[in-house]
Amino acid sequence: MTAVAVAAMAVALLGSTQVGVASADKDFGEYSVGGRILEAYEATGGPTTWGNPTMNEAAAFQGGRFQRFEKQTSFYWKANVSGGVAHQIGGALRARWATLNYERGPLKYPTSDELAGGTGRKQFFEGGNMYYGANTGTHPVWGQILAKYAAAGGPDKFGLPVGDEYKVGNQFRQDFEGGKRLVWP
Repeated sequence: MTAVAVAAMAVALLGSTQVGVASADKDFGEYSVGGRILEAYEATGGPTTWGNPTMNEAAAFQGGRFQRFEKQTSFYWKANVSGGVAHQIGGALRARWATLNYERGPLKYPTSDELAGGTGRKQFFEGGNMYYGANTGTHPVWGQILAKYAAAGGPDKFGLPVGDEYKVGNQFRQDFEGGKRLVWP
């Protein structure tokens, strides 16, 4: 018996041409979490770590997706970013990213989850990195300053940024812990 004949027989027996679609979504409270966001949410601790969702998954810039959760965190996903893996962003890093217009701003989408970095926290994005320290605040590092920072050992060797990048004449500068400064060009 062919597959078409089997399908036709199933429709005849069920008396309907509507076939349900399987869904991998899971309900957490009144909202569902699914797909790549569900994978990342569960892999990083799920409701115990992040709380329940506070909204359904929604559209983000240029075809991405996002979803917010109770414990000051969101997950962002875009198919062609970070191998299609969703990433968590929360707390002070998310609050500062918001001031830079989230994924629409210069940092774009996150490419890592929040990580330990130096004496604080860090997170990588398409357009640079963000660093947080209790004594330094939350600051992005990008472009050629980021290249120099990485070459100097990043937060583990060079310290955390204490301010944002600024321009003096034709130079871009950024200050770091211990009175250190990086300049470009």
